[in-house]
Amino acid sequence: MKLIKTTFVGIGQIFLQENGLSGLLITIAMFFSHWTLGVSCFLGSLVGTLTAKSAGFPQEQINQGLYGFNGSLAFMCVLFTFGLVDPAIPLVWVLGVVASIIATLIMRAFIKAGKVAYTFPFVVTCWIFCWAVAKFHLFGLSQTTPRLMDYTDTIHSIGEAFYAWAEINFGSSLMTGILLFIAIAVSSPMAAMWGMAVAPISALLAYQCFNVELNTLANGIYSFSAILVACAFAGPKFSNFCYVIGGVILAVAVHYAVAQTGLAAYTIGFIVASWIILLIKNIVEKSGIENKRFNQIMNP
Repeated sequence: MKLIKTTFVGIGQIFLQENGLSGLLITIAMFFSHWTLGVSCFLGSLVGTLTAKSAGFPQEQINQGLYGFNGSLAFMCVLFTFGLVDPAIPLVWVLGVVASIIATLIMRAFIKAGKVAYTFPFVVTCWIFCWAVAKFHLFGLSQTTPRLMDYTDTIHSIGEAFYAWAEINFGSSLMTGILLFIAIAVSSPMAAMWGMAVAPISALLAYQCFNVELNTLANGIYSFSAILVACAFAGPKFSNFCYVIGGVILAVAVHYAVAQTGLAAYTIGFIVASWIILLIKNIVEKSGIENKRFNQIMNP
């Protein structure tokens, strides 16, 4: 029972939430997009958690779900890339297990070094196990990812932000997005509302600055990293507002730049933006600048 709870906590950590109920809701949400995403969401975190236990990683870190979320994302990415059309291929599931283990080991390397990894272990793993395998048709596998759905009509446009939530976990269902939003709200209403707020802002930035095609924006491709940035830096202070907005701008720019190379962007926009904002945040905090003093300067 404790293993199952830890597995769900790991899934919750995808959105930086140490909450098992959030993880359970996230898992349920993925079944509304495709059953393989729901299964691989759970299995990836389970494999990551078992890998950590077998390798003797610190129990406290395991309980916090730190070794589950990258494995979960890696497994979902493999199934999203190769298994949606024909999930009966055994090699796809084996590849998912291997990717989850590798992502977990990379996460351990970051933690031992005292560095914040976010979802980088998942990204670097899937550049190898998904993007490269699909591009060069290794193991006889080819990408089976469906094309973007047409969400530019009025009804779908209303739920555009929820499609961005779904896209974080490779989902494409309005119900998936709604449940993911609720899953985060259960743990942190503030993070959920910040995430909802930045979804249209990031889409607008991508359109105005890079003229990204409208249906790409409607599918949430340029908003999901922004939502994760919001989850990482949400808070009640004006400084949180600055960190989130700055991070969203960076996330959109990084995602676009990486996409232009032909490399799968995944959550690299969120990662690079968060690393930069975290560095700035640490500098600001060490400088002793407080919101109250800042407000006094700006409002004499």
